[in-house]
Amino acid sequence: MDECTQWELNDIVENLPYMDRNMWEAARLNAYIVAQVNSKKDLKMQDICKFKWDEDESKNIEISNSDIERLKEKARRIQNEHLHNRTI
Repeated sequence: MDECTQWELNDIVENLPYMDRNMWEAARLNAYIVAQVNSKKDLKMQDICKFKWDEDESKNIEISNSDIERLKEKARRIQNEHLHNRTI
């Protein structure tokens, strides 16, 4: 970390909560199994414990047709610029 740039440090700090994700998921799974065995209700893993990454994965991202067309046009322009620069 002595040689990290600012943007690399930002990425490290932002992802610290995810560092022990496997350990936390394993603990939640164990708690879920114990709770489900002793419950008559159908439980979900998130009923036992909610984590920040559960919210991140549940975000619904919609892409409109206008977004698709805009991105296709942008890709065409970039491709044309690239081809133009190769011929020069």
